[in-house]
Parts: sequence; C-alpha cells; structure tokens
Amino acid sequence: MSDTQPNVIPVTVKVWTESGTVKFSCSPEPVPIDKGNCDVLITFTLDGTGFSFSPTNAIVPDKKSKSDFPVPSWTISDTLAALYDRNHAAAHVKYTVNVVDAEGTPHSYDPEIKNGGGIGTCDDAC
Repeated sequence: MSDTQPNVIPVTVKVWTESGTVKFSCSPEPVPIDKGNCDVLITFTLDGTGFSFSPTNAIVPDKKSKSDFPVPSWTISDTLAALYDRNHAAAHVKYTVNVVDAEGTPHSYDPEIKNGGGIGTCDDAC
C-alpha cells in the first residue's frame, strides 16, 4: 500500500558529477499521471550532495502546457520542490529541472510528464 494519496506523485531527482560532467536522472521518468486523476501535486525530492533546487523556477513545464500548469513551481527547501498539474489534456509534457551547485552554477535537465488527461467529473471538478 502506498504512503501517498493518488493525487500526490513523488519524483526523485538524482544529480551527481561524473568525470567533471553533471549528470541527472529522475524516477519515475516519465512522471505518470493517470487518466482522470486531476488536481495533482507532483513533489520533487533532490538527491545530490552539493546541489540544491534553484530558489525560483526549480521545475518549469513547457510553455505550451500552461492550461495544465497554471502556476509556477514552489521551491520548498533546497531539496524539495512541488508542481501543480490540472491534468486536463492527455499529452507528453517536457519540463526542466533547475538546480545549482555549491558554487552557484546553474545546471538543468529536461525529462517528461505523461498526462493521462481528465475524464467525466474530473473535467468538471478541475
């Protein structure tokens, strides 16, 4: 049994340096948002020594998806960010994860959210 509600989707963002190059991975990737699951909060936990989420715009969905992502992400702490997803339209949505290293140098990664879209009362409620 899951510890989270169906409308809270946890994502782990791993960041590390390998041979002088900053590497990223997200789990899950893509982020699966089920059809009919509207008003979703996607939480992002950063796992990476020496890195933190950008204080603003830590998670930035593609501009074409503004109707499903009507508000900017929240950077809650150095290692926690969140994004609200209405999940009205079924689509693969690119988003950017923005982090900074200990020296303040920005780094980014572009994974994907797979929105299933709303159905029935979800369309009315969202």
